[in-house]
Amino acid sequence: MYRFYKLLATAILGCSCYLEGSKAETILVTSIENTPYLQAPPSKENTSNPYTGFIKDVLDEVAKFTKFDFKISLVDDNTFGAQNDDGSFTGMIGEVMLGKADVAAAALTVTSTRRSVVEFSPTIQNFGHVIVMRKPDGIQTNYLERVSRLFSPLEQSVWLMSLVAFFITSTILYGIAHSNPYEWRRLAHDGEATLREGETFNCMNSFWFIISSWALQGFGARTPRSMGGRTVVIFWWIFVIIFVATYIASLTNLLRHSPDASDIQASFGGIKSLEDLNKQDEVMFGMLNGGSTEQYFKAANIPYLKNIWQAVDENRDLLVNSVRDGIAKVRLSRSSVPYAFIMESAMAKYHTRKKPCDLYYAGDLTMTGNYAFAYRPGWKHSKAFDMAIMRLRENGALQMLEERWFSGTCEGSFIDSSSNVGDKYHVPSFFKVDLGSFGGALIILIIGLVAGCLITVVEICVFKRAERPERVNRPADAERNDALQPALSPTDHSVTKL
Repeated sequence: MYRFYKLLATAILGCSCYLEGSKAETILVTSIENTPYLQAPPSKENTSNPYTGFIKDVLDEVAKFTKFDFKISLVDDNTFGAQNDDGSFTGMIGEVMLGKADVAAAALTVTSTRRSVVEFSPTIQNFGHVIVMRKPDGIQTNYLERVSRLFSPLEQSVWLMSLVAFFITSTILYGIAHSNPYEWRRLAHDGEATLREGETFNCMNSFWFIISSWALQGFGARTPRSMGGRTVVIFWWIFVIIFVATYIASLTNLLRHSPDASDIQASFGGIKSLEDLNKQDEVMFGMLNGGSTEQYFKAANIPYLKNIWQAVDENRDLLVNSVRDGIAKVRLSRSSVPYAFIMESAMAKYHTRKKPCDLYYAGDLTMTGNYAFAYRPGWKHSKAFDMAIMRLRENGALQMLEERWFSGTCEGSFIDSSSNVGDKYHVPSFFKVDLGSFGGALIILIIGLVAGCLITVVEICVFKRAERPERVNRPADAERNDALQPALSPTDHSVTKL
């Protein structure tokens, strides 16, 4: 009997341990409301899941690999975490250190100061420091720039070679019309065409015929008669079709870029990097107060970064308490008093790609940092948490979540410091058609011109050997017939009498 009760107690204890082990453990998470990372939905009906955003989705994916139930609460002082003079920390870092939360889940920048007091998970997102500015309301250009914009679709080399092709084609057509025995000039000389028709392809009309074809307008006079002349004209028409189609396609692409990157840069003195921002004194700039960006510039040893920090430190009014305030301050600025907000590229990409599409960011993304979650040292679930983040990176779940929350409809919002082209998320910048792309049309025209000249040489040889003797003998035959006409007159007279 004793043995029976002992087995029963062991079974009950095992079942309770199993149920306790299978139950999801609640993890206290501290975070900060920062769109699109974490935000409260418009409707407060669902109190069990009051937040949405990139961080919330990442935690949901982590929960699939672990037996965690995350309970999110907002940090009391609404800050990420900065070190005080006494060595303590504010914000989410401070709450993790004090044990008020197990995990700090937000766009939390990994720094050496923070790493000395907390542990970080694997990276969830990378970034670089960039400048967010307001796009100009309207770019005023002078008349010369407006006219030159019509020639922008093609490189200068293409325009030059096309002009050379026009003069060469016109000259060759005039030479063929002047020397080919089957053209209008020779027919007028032989009395088989009028003098006006013989002037169809004189020097001026030859050039006018080619340029009217270039403008897709019909030439009022006649077309060439010889095979050589028609060959030249056909290949010129092919060249014109390719030229016009290329120009229209490139012009359409040009009109889609308004304003382009170069216009935006010119409107604010060509600022496209932090170094350019340091060299000017027209644009005021600031950053997030107490954030990692401020700590980065404060500890920087690079001269132009130190100068930026000194300018900000001397005018603390340019600092803002949240990213939302910084974006609002940029939007409220005008060209008379422009304001630039220095922030991290991940959040800058989100804000500049959202409507009303009035912002852009510029900078050098090679100076990168990273975001990660933080938890207190020695936390018992750190390994399971890290393994879940690594799996999300390996299976592409983090990238898919980033594309979901950071997508937008605005174009041309990024200016790279090393070039004038947009980033891969936007419409590619405009590229002029160069001579290498247009060379095929010129080669086709050259083939046609050479073929027309060779055919003309053949026609001249054929005329000299075959048709010219016939035309020379025709006056002699006419004289012979006139001499025979009196001898036939009596017969004709007798026939008339009959």
